[in-house]
Amino acid sequence: MHVIVVGAGLGGLALALALARAGIDATAVEQAEAFGEVGAGLQLSPNAMGALRSLGAEEAVRAAGFAPQAAEVRSHRGALLLKNPLGAAAEARWGAPYLQIHRADLHAILLQAVQEVGRTTLRLGARVAAVEAGGVVLEGGERLTGDAVIGCDGVRSVVRAALWGEGAARSTGDVAWRGVVPADRLPAGLIAPMAAVWTGPHRHFVHYPVRGGALINFIAVTEEKHWRIESWSEPGDKAALAAEFTGWPPSVQALIAGADSVMRWALYGRPPLPRWSKGSASLLGDAAHPMLPFLAQGAAMAIEDAVVLARCLASGEGTEPSLARYEEARRARTAKVQAWSRRNATLFHLPGPATRAAFGGAALIDRVTPGGGAGRFDWLYGYDAAATRVW
Repeated sequence: MHVIVVGAGLGGLALALALARAGIDATAVEQAEAFGEVGAGLQLSPNAMGALRSLGAEEAVRAAGFAPQAAEVRSHRGALLLKNPLGAAAEARWGAPYLQIHRADLHAILLQAVQEVGRTTLRLGARVAAVEAGGVVLEGGERLTGDAVIGCDGVRSVVRAALWGEGAARSTGDVAWRGVVPADRLPAGLIAPMAAVWTGPHRHFVHYPVRGGALINFIAVTEEKHWRIESWSEPGDKAALAAEFTGWPPSVQALIAGADSVMRWALYGRPPLPRWSKGSASLLGDAAHPMLPFLAQGAAMAIEDAVVLARCLASGEGTEPSLARYEEARRARTAKVQAWSRRNATLFHLPGPATRAAFGGAALIDRVTPGGGAGRFDWLYGYDAAATRVW
């Protein structure tokens, strides 16, 4: 079997690695001429780390990542609304750690693993112009053939458009800003070693350490109906971002002030597709189920997809039955994660009294539930892509 993987981001490289581990050859086609330090931090919950373990990448990710001791939700006035223990407690409950990592570091780890394992031909500067039965056509006319074509090419997927029509992605009305700040620029002790979410009317702010704590990554989300540019590399106005968070806690203001620059992009989403696959082609990650960043599961879902899809393709059933099993195993879960992400988008932007009521109810449940609130995440963090039943 030979698989054409369209896109060599996190999902595409995870799939190439999973296929190689399963003894399947692949050609990964990437439109970028070279890989750069695109994006910033991301969170790898235990379900993602379990999947990376099955790919042989866990040790490298642990070495490059940061293990937060807890995740906290606070109001924009500083009141603690909810606290979920992570660290050793997360690993004991779900069998894998909860880590935070720079996207470029994870990409480099996956790329190195793909190159070391072999079986994958990586084509940079190759843009897919068309998808056809048994392969793809690149700009310039070159045809690549394979037993399966998997679109790992993001929310504006060329493969998705070829299979199911373009179907414009919908703006959520939210805009994300991101930046990174060297930890040594900040007052000692200002940023706790955890994932922090600050909520407020019509906006929220997230920050957490990456690169072993040397950098603090932040993402701020505001409501801005008229900003529609989606690029991760679009410069933002730092003064405008600071104005959005005037009067917020010192850590928020210090992070904005400490960033050399900020980027901003409009958040787009799509409803779940009724089907992902057609013939010998299918979709993976954001091409299949775009994730808003409010549950920190975008990378995790793509990595899970990769592990499950490779297992299905290695079953020997043939391409189309294997793609059907993959889709059956993944669609309901990813749709649920999409729904939870959308719910959090609303929850994080409630006015003060509504926020206290919503999180106060969750905190009460945590106090009276054996084991605290960790059980609320068992369905998400306890999932094992390498053991999911696919036949």
